[in-house]
Amino acid sequence: MKKLVMLLLCLSYSTWLFSQSISVRGNVSSSVDGLPIPGANVLLKGTTNGIVTDQEGNFSIEVADENSVLEISFLGMSTKEVRVGNQSFFEIVLDETQEELQEVVVIGYGTMDRKRLTSAVSTIGSDALERDPLPSLSQAIQGKAGGVQVTQNSGTPGGGISIRVRGTTSINASSEPLYVIDGVPVNSTTNFVGGQDFNFGGADQGINVLASLNPSDIASVEVLKDAAATAIYGARASNGVVLVTTKRGKANESKISLNVYQGISQVPRERRLSLMNSEQYADYIQDLWSYNPNGGSINPVLLNTAIQTDWQEEVFRTAPISNYEVSASGGSDKTQYYASVGYFNQEGTILNSGFDRISFRLNLDHQHSDRLSFNTNINLTRAFNRRIQEENSREAVIRSGLVAPPTLPIYNESGNFAFDPQVTSRENPFAWLTLPTNTAETLRLLTNVGARYDIGKGISFKTNFGVDISNIEDRFFLPPNGVRFNQGIGLGASRISKDQLWLNENILQYENSWGNSSLDAIFGLSFQGSRFSFTDARRTNFPFNEIDLIGAGGVISGANASAQEWSIVSYFSRVNYSLKDKYLFTANFRIDGSSRFGSQNKYGTFPSFAFAWRVGQENFLANNQTLSDLKIRTSWGLTGNQEIPNYVNQILYSGGFNYDNLPGFRPNVYGDGDLSWETTEQFNIGADLSLFNDRISILADYYIKDTRDLLILIQLPRTSGYSTAFRNAGAIQNKGFEFEISSRNLTGKFIWNTSLNMTFNQNKVTELPEGDLLGGIGNFNLARAGYPLGSFYGWVAQGVNPETGMIDFLLNDGTLGAPNREEDRQIIGNPHPRLFGGITNDFFYKNFDLSIMGQFVGGVDLYNYTAFYRLAGTNLSSNGDEAWTRRWRQPGDVTDVPRPSPGNFDNAATSTRWVEDGSFFRIRNITFGYTLPQNVLERLKITNLRIYTTIQNAFVFTKYSGFDPEINALSSDGIAYGTDHSNYPQPRIFTGGINLTF
Repeated sequence: MKKLVMLLLCLSYSTWLFSQSISVRGNVSSSVDGLPIPGANVLLKGTTNGIVTDQEGNFSIEVADENSVLEISFLGMSTKEVRVGNQSFFEIVLDETQEELQEVVVIGYGTMDRKRLTSAVSTIGSDALERDPLPSLSQAIQGKAGGVQVTQNSGTPGGGISIRVRGTTSINASSEPLYVIDGVPVNSTTNFVGGQDFNFGGADQGINVLASLNPSDIASVEVLKDAAATAIYGARASNGVVLVTTKRGKANESKISLNVYQGISQVPRERRLSLMNSEQYADYIQDLWSYNPNGGSINPVLLNTAIQTDWQEEVFRTAPISNYEVSASGGSDKTQYYASVGYFNQEGTILNSGFDRISFRLNLDHQHSDRLSFNTNINLTRAFNRRIQEENSREAVIRSGLVAPPTLPIYNESGNFAFDPQVTSRENPFAWLTLPTNTAETLRLLTNVGARYDIGKGISFKTNFGVDISNIEDRFFLPPNGVRFNQGIGLGASRISKDQLWLNENILQYENSWGNSSLDAIFGLSFQGSRFSFTDARRTNFPFNEIDLIGAGGVISGANASAQEWSIVSYFSRVNYSLKDKYLFTANFRIDGSSRFGSQNKYGTFPSFAFAWRVGQENFLANNQTLSDLKIRTSWGLTGNQEIPNYVNQILYSGGFNYDNLPGFRPNVYGDGDLSWETTEQFNIGADLSLFNDRISILADYYIKDTRDLLILIQLPRTSGYSTAFRNAGAIQNKGFEFEISSRNLTGKFIWNTSLNMTFNQNKVTELPEGDLLGGIGNFNLARAGYPLGSFYGWVAQGVNPETGMIDFLLNDGTLGAPNREEDRQIIGNPHPRLFGGITNDFFYKNFDLSIMGQFVGGVDLYNYTAFYRLAGTNLSSNGDEAWTRRWRQPGDVTDVPRPSPGNFDNAATSTRWVEDGSFFRIRNITFGYTLPQNVLERLKITNLRIYTTIQNAFVFTKYSGFDPEINALSSDGIAYGTDHSNYPQPRIFTGGINLTF
């Protein structure tokens, strides 16, 4: 029996011994410079088992036996196979492949190798997008592309942005680029919220179209800038085109990824306003009342220095932020998939504000046969905004709430909210934030399905059908108790909006090569339509605060409904021709027919031509040790802008009006049947340059961008029965120089890479037949031929008069006086930056990584209208800036702060007093990460695990006195730029998270 047991044990041990795999280690390096290659693929041939090398090029892998073969590969290097045999350690040296590396760039209706690209296109790849945990895709674009200025209009969670590609090109039509998501051109206002019916809060906020996308689903973002790149989109491409491409699965590469991060956000303390405390305020308010022309006495509440309320402390908070995502991708040779689910939540740094998003995505690709393939993209999101008063709204907390008297408590002795006894229109800031409800819920479906059929002989046909459908529910409730506005009756409103867009595209493609020539041509037909409708209702006379549904209101105070549609039909073509792979030619031609224009100009044509010379392929540069590659390119073309309201080409009347108690219509829009597109003519010359074996890469472009036939809203005589009408009149020019530089500064164990982009742009109105146009707050912005659009227009403040304490202003005759005459106003500032850009430095050492991204803007002026409320010195109870402590008090005082002047607004006139230098350098993101070593990952049976921490909006260096110099409050006004009007401060965000891949 013992012998039998021993025999079985020996057999078991032998079986166990021979069933064990062999552990093999090694190092992979380059034959070019002898340096290790991190990220090289080490695959067990004939299986899907594999790993990637670490930062030092090391790997460790389990193989079945000595007959196993390892396959080692890396982009740009030749693949090598080695048999394991009896070795346990391998030194693998990969040779550089002779084939050119391809950087595939997404362009309109296709892709292209960047080396053969004739146009100006900036690319933000998935590496840049995935590096930092950013709430929105728009923030990932900021400072990453030359010629592209991304401005975050405010710090409100989920709030809108402004993107300008090579400057502002329009006055009353949009200057925003066209967004194309997975081939579907979408409405940039798809996620519109707010509007006049809800102007009690939210105001100009809005949600940009990119806010509904999960940044982790994005594979790349391309920005098409010159006419050669954008003309294929014709009538909607004057302001550039942003192409967003989402991730797709790869055959035989299955993986599951988890991305989780949490953190907090807060308004940086060093950026908070320096306001007077209660003692300083009491001294100031007594001084102010001594100048009150109406006399009277000060309410004792304003002098109660025992109360020390810091309203910034009360309305700002430290707010949580969190994100949870899981994605799966992979598939077979015939079918590939990418699927993801994500949840993002960001509470605002101001009370009762926030944003959350639930997203679902499914991308499928199926090769039905050798000739027929299908693809589909499905993106479903639910976004929920909790909004507050800000920007250009009635009681913005940043505008008037923060200057509430510091001697006023939050609650009075009865436990109710305390109110300013002097200014009866002022709300209690805390009550105004916590009692009203102002929300927007958006359900959005963005999907498309396409098919491609290879006809043969280089000919293929592709068709695509897509939809972008949004249902938006806005709710607003102002309770009857606890606030002053509509006190005792309250106000409730509800609005349901539907935005439906559909698209069908059909494209025939021909590809062929012969001799030294190659040709790629497409011919397409596109149909797109959109319908937007809304229904809203408003009620008052609410009995109490607890029920916020409008059905609880006893009086119907208003109701409205509207619907509008637009459509566009397009014919387009593009031809790419290459001779000897050195001389590249591109021609685009598009015809658009839009419902927005009159019968005489319904169709427009938009051609473009481009040429590029690959100088680096010439024999005289073949063995150049410094110049790795050089391409010179130039382009010219026309694009259009149709982003104006619907039906303005027709004479319209509006219903819902009564005359002598009879229902009727009134004149509304005086249409122009000859109305046509804005047309932008753009010339571009550029170069792509690589130096020192591609250690340094440079993209440089010079452009001249002339926009004519501006779509301008002009005033009509009152006798016409109409107030305004659109006309084609005027021209704007943008010209400048932009470049992008990427460099591999250090390689080896310590890696340091740098990316820098910088743009110099000059904006100028070149023609304005209708004369000057004024806009903005107090008509402080001006459009005038020969000057930048929206130039600041006001009086020139010359300092405080030592005898009177009032500010002296420079008059046009050279004397000093009061700001009473229009003819004394002059151009006093430029809201367009002369310089903007960004710089990113990435460092890698072993398993550690560090990324520091900076953004800068220079040579820009800002209108600090928020400072008006702190320094005007006219309100009988408002707190003010701490600067009031050095105000003028008696004749002979020399100071830069005037005396208070209630009843006299001279000191508060729109002048240079409110214009500040808005230049800044912001350290936008700092990310530090650690990736677990390969041997640890193998023991844990996972592919990758990275732990990281990030600081967003880490520091900002600026002379600007407001919360943040990156502002654009009046984004809906075509003339008003650079205005800080109670903008929600941008938060500083601290997060920590993990990236886990199986």
